[in-house]
Parts: sequence; structure tokens; C-alpha cells
Amino acid sequence: MFHSMRNATEDGTSRALECVRRRLPPGWSATERAGNRERALTFRAPDRRQTSFAILARKAMQPRDVRLLAAEERPATLVVAPYLGERTRELLAEAGISFADATGNVRIVASSPAIFLEGVGSEHDPERQVRPLHSLRGAAAGRVVRALCEFAPPFGVRTLAEGSATPLGTVSRVVSFLETEALLTRDEKKQITAVDWAALLKRWASDYGVATSNVMRSYLEPRGLGALWPKLATLPRYAATSSVAGAGIAPARLAMIYVDDAEAAAEALDLVETEAGANVWLLQPFDDVVFERARQRVVAAGDSQTTLTIVSHPQAVVDLLSSPGRGPQEAESLLEKMKTTLEEWQRGARP
Repeated sequence: MFHSMRNATEDGTSRALECVRRRLPPGWSATERAGNRERALTFRAPDRRQTSFAILARKAMQPRDVRLLAAEERPATLVVAPYLGERTRELLAEAGISFADATGNVRIVASSPAIFLEGVGSEHDPERQVRPLHSLRGAAAGRVVRALCEFAPPFGVRTLAEGSATPLGTVSRVVSFLETEALLTRDEKKQITAVDWAALLKRWASDYGVATSNVMRSYLEPRGLGALWPKLATLPRYAATSSVAGAGIAPARLAMIYVDDAEAAAEALDLVETEAGANVWLLQPFDDVVFERARQRVVAAGDSQTTLTIVSHPQAVVDLLSSPGRGPQEAESLLEKMKTTLEEWQRGARP
């Protein structure tokens, strides 16, 4: 049982430690001790071996705080808080730092005696205050994310605003939000020096859907996709996405094509509008950025081949992550390929 020397505090420490206690196996105990300057939690095994964690209590912890904590030389630490967000928990686990929050999210690891406690609590902060920017929804955020992924740092916010064609104030808010999420790093001069582009694309995908963020209409190409590909050249502008723009692990069964006007494109391509059995989605995009930094790919078209214009690698990833069927698996394959081919898709120059 716990022997607490303090009353419950506003930072949720008591409730977090109670969540730990409930997950202890039979015969184990955990004792909280408080000194003049620090608190510790000592676990004792049935064979009397024990190990201690310094308690680091916080009212809140952002993902960027984890990196600062991981860089410090500290004894074994247990981070406790009223709530720890998913990204914060992920980074704490990667850094080998144990944690517990008052909603039941728990992960405590020690080698001697061997301890592994894990519990799942809330995925949302029950006391979260609304922040000015809490998501990556909208065209402006999409343009900034695309630029952050496709241009190699270092660069400043003003340069990023110019490269993404987005107002400086909007870019500043997006960058500040992503910095708190530990998805990018800035130096003392506020220059962006590193971007975790793979994690950033997954974060963007949590607020974006290829069929919901764009205006989607479904059609049938009766002769199959091999007959569709050559006809795309008749459109004034287009960019194919999803499977045909992925890593090529599976043949495309559903063509997703960004176009300026779905109705006009469908007429030009001689498609039949349908709600069932569609093999073509025409997408009027959330923003023109989907057409920017496009690339070319040769695909089979019946007995011959044709060259398609396809979206950039980052746009393909976020579209695949929200595509039906094998889309998410294809996104993961494309992400792995991108990690080894940066020079093929990321611009070496500043925006």
C-alpha cells in the first residue's frame, strides 16, 4: 500500500499513484517517501528486493518537455501528472522514462527487480482548455505541413511562409503548435532545424481525410483503370494519388484523381457517376497545394504504358493513410521507402 505524507495535490499525483497501486501484482508493495526537496516511490518485490523512482510531478507536460527531460542526467524517474497526451506518452516510452497519469495511463519499467506495469486510461484530457490552435485542419495548415516535409531545414518562419504561400501569422501559430507536439525543433534564433516529417504526416492524417477534406464524387470506368490512365492527359490539370502514387506494393484498384472540376473532368473522361461499384474517385482538392511539386510515374495501360502526373510523396502518404482497403499499409511502406530516398523527394534548397 502507499504511505503518503501529503494530502492530494492539484497536480493529480495522488490519483496517478493510486492508478499505479491498482496494477501491482500480488505480493508487491509501493511506498511513497517525501524528503525536503524530492519525493520517491519505492517498489518492493515479494523476495524483498526493491527499486526506487524519483517522482517528477507536473500539472502538465508537453511533448517538447520530454526531450529536455531525456537530455538530463537523472536517476530513474517516474513522471506523474493529471493527464499525459498520446504524443507525450510515446516520447516518454521511447526515452525509457516511466510515467503515470490520473486517468490511468501507466507505463513503469525496471530491470532489477523486474517490473513492467502498463495501463490504458483516457485518450483525451478531461480538463483540457481550448487552445487557439489544436489541430491541423484546413488549407493553410495543409500547405505548411507540406512545406515542412518537402523542404530541407534549416529555415525560418518567414521563409516557410513564403515557400508555403501562407500568411506569416498563420505559419507562426502552426509552427508553435508543432513545436509543442515535438514534431519539429527550433534553435535559439527560432530557426527550424529539424522536422520529424514521418510523425508529422501521421499527425496531419489524424485531422485530414482524403474523402472528407476534399469534395469527392465517385464514378465507374467500365473498361477498367488501364483505359482511364491515357485519357488523363486530356485534362487541363490533374494529379493522381493514393495507390498509384504509393510504393507500388499492390496494383491500384481505385483511382483517386485530383481535378479542378469533377463534373467537367468526368465528362471529358467519359465516366459514369455511381454510388456503388465505383473504381474512380474525382477529388476537388482542399487546396491547390495538391498539384504542387508533383512527379511523374510510368504505369501500364492495357498492352502499352503511359506516364501519369502523381502527387508528391508526403501528399500520397496522408491520402493513403485515410484511404479504404490496404491504403494505411501502403502508406507505411511508402514512409519506409521515403526514409532511404530523401534526395529523391525532399528539396535540398530552402523554400
